Amino acid sequence: MSNLLSKLLILFMITSGLIWCLEKIKNLYYKYKLKKKKILIYKKKNIYKKISSFFPMLLIIWLFRSLLFEPFTIPSGSMIPSLLIGDYIIVKKFAYNIRNPFNNKILYKIKDAKRGDVIVFQYPKNRNINYIKRIIGIPGDIIIYNSFTKTLTIKNILKNSINNSEIIKYKKIININKKNKKYIYLKNIKIMEETINNNKHKIFLNNNLIDKTNFYYKQKNYNCGTWIVPKGYYFVMGDNRDNSSDSRYWGLVPEENLIGKANFIWFSINKNKNIFPKIRFKRIGERI
Repeated sequence: MSNLLSKLLILFMITSGLIWCLEKIKNLYYKYKLKKKKILIYKKKNIYKKISSFFPMLLIIWLFRSLLFEPFTIPSGSMIPSLLIGDYIIVKKFAYNIRNPFNNKILYKIKDAKRGDVIVFQYPKNRNINYIKRIIGIPGDIIIYNSFTKTLTIKNILKNSINNSEIIKYKKIININKKNKKYIYLKNIKIMEETINNNKHKIFLNNNLIDKTNFYYKQKNYNCGTWIVPKGYYFVMGDNRDNSSDSRYWGLVPEENLIGKANFIWFSINKNKNIFPKIRFKRIGERI
């Protein structure tokens, strides 16, 4: 949906820009050709002039969305409980790189993405679709995910070794049951607090789901559930660990696919089928 809106914005901007240029050229032509006449033909109100008047505003909006910040909507529950369906977020486009807005090529690298960052990126198998996930592995990391205990182990071959206990920590928060109204539509779920590089966030785990390791993305010479992250790639996962299509299933995210870092929630509306839609005022302004 976001890509469609972006394409429509670009199409309308180019159309209005061409009409704007033609109007300027025609006005200059008549200004010099009809010097003695006080009234110019092209000063009359017409549909072309109205369309061309949108061009400067559309250009500013497009540059703002392309270089600085862009809004995105959370369409699925893969990032619950950090992000809920119906959250509207602002993505910081220049968090990692400054890109050419015309071809999306990196012009200047600001910094590398870090473990724990929540990012929006182009889905590697279809770059017209945008995904949002949390970065778990950076270049040089070996990721080991135990599908039975549902825990992560991270080792970095570029830095020799890392004390895993300082990277991944788990703390039990609450079991989901009928008394918990906030997540009443979820069953057999428990919330855990996960700490990655001092970045604390909550994750959902469902121990009753069947093993999905047969669908895991497998790398050559590595066991199932183990992945190495090469230079220029990232390993991402959703916080709703048992209900997320992520790097475990379709592979790694190339650096050039990164759109930006999720910054904060600017609006949120409850879209659950069992509950009448209402605005979640408490989530508005919450940083991610």
